[in-house]
Formats: sequence, C-alpha cells, structure tokens
Amino acid sequence: MKKITTMMIACAISLSFTTYAQVGIGTQNPQTTFHIDGSKDNPATGIPSVTQQDNDFSVTSSAKVGIGTVSPTEKLDVASGNARIRNINSNIGIGGTDRVVVADATGILKTIDFTAYSLFHARLAANQNISSSTITTLLFAAPIATSPFYSYNTGTGVMTFNQPGNYLVTLQASFTNMPAGTQLLIGIRPVPDANYLGRGSHYNAVAASGTVGELMNYTTVVVAPTAGYQIRFTAAPNQNSTIISTETGSTGSGNVTNVTVQKI
Repeated sequence: MKKITTMMIACAISLSFTTYAQVGIGTQNPQTTFHIDGSKDNPATGIPSVTQQDNDFSVTSSAKVGIGTVSPTEKLDVASGNARIRNINSNIGIGGTDRVVVADATGILKTIDFTAYSLFHARLAANQNISSSTITTLLFAAPIATSPFYSYNTGTGVMTFNQPGNYLVTLQASFTNMPAGTQLLIGIRPVPDANYLGRGSHYNAVAASGTVGELMNYTTVVVAPTAGYQIRFTAAPNQNSTIISTETGSTGSGNVTNVTVQKI
C-alpha cells in the first residue's frame, strides 16, 4: 500500500511538472519555469506586486534570469540594487583595445569604443585674414577625432552638441601679420550670436609676420543645456591680422590653430 501511495504522489508531481512546466520554491504560485520566493510573501494567485517580487529569483523558459523581477527581458535582468564582482582587479584591462561598459537610459549594459567616446579635435582648414575688431568665425577642417556627441559644419564653423552636459574646450590659435601691441582675442560664442561663453586675450610685445606667429591658448568649460545646443569658435584682434593654420620655421612645419572638445 505504501509503494502504491508513493508512486501515486510521484506521478502527480510528474504530471504537474509536465502540465505546467513550472517549479516554485517558497511559493505555490510560480510565475516562470523556475521561481524562488525568498521571503515567501507572494500571493496564492495572480502576479506578485513589485514589492513582493523584490526578493524573488526567476528563470524563464527562454533562459532569462530575473533578480527582483518575474518578468526578465534580458539574459540577466536585475530589477534594482547594485552588482558586485569581487577581485575584479585581478583581470587587468588593456588600454586602447578593451571597451568601456556603460548603461543606457533603461539600465541595459552596452559597450562603447573608448577611443571614440567623447573627444572632438579639428584643425584650421586654411589661413584666415581677419579685419580689425571684427568677430570672425574660425573655420576648421573635417574633424580628426569625433564621436556621436558632436556635429560640426565645416562651411559655417558651427558645432552642435548632440547631448547635453559639460564639455572641456581648449582653443589654440596663432596670429601673424600684425604690429606690436595688438590685442589678440579668441573666444567661444553661442548660436544665435550673443555674449561670449568664454574668451581669452593678450597683447603681443613685438610685431609678427610671415609663417611664424604669436601663439595663444584658451581653456574653459562649456555647459550644453540641451541636445542641439550650438556654438562657434571666433577670433577678434583689434588690428588686421592673419590666423595661420600651419607654421613653417627653421625647425619644420606643423599645425598650430586647432580646437579640442571633450565631454567631462
């Protein structure tokens, strides 16, 4: 009689697994193929609340694992809380080839090529002659380095930030063909035009001419409040002068007027 009873129970359990294909631990109301209710607080029927799911562990028929959720949408779906990997520094990454892991707006982890993640760099397309006290937009060539954060119009000299945020800007320019005591000024202005977002200036001590100029640098932070925010890079000396793209001297030639922008 005992053997028959045991067999009947085993058959009933087997039939239940075959019919529902769901196993519950701590719950008689499993929501997925394998469902653990850590605090045993789920209802006897219906879907557990968000609070009740917070202590649950689930595996779906498509092998998606949920921690704190019975409806995972990825191979591993953690509803809330932090993830920790112990001794992660025992496996050191390789700079230049390894990728950076980030989370999108919904919390899904993705990788980004760090070398193209946030940097913009462009060089002046050609020498530009600038009239006295005229705010002139510097026209840079196609960027040497850029990312989806930026769009740059080489025809108008307008940079568009495709994401809001804080950006570190370094602007460098070389002035030539002007007398001593000229006020050299470079800056960053918003589009539509308004007051400078940042500017730097100084007076040259001696006259400059030819292919070697008076070099100046300016670094500041630009805050892009929204996607689509636009700026332009300008020069406005108080005497006629020339902004040169490439200096040529006794020790060789190289680019001198350029701009670098990095999201921080």
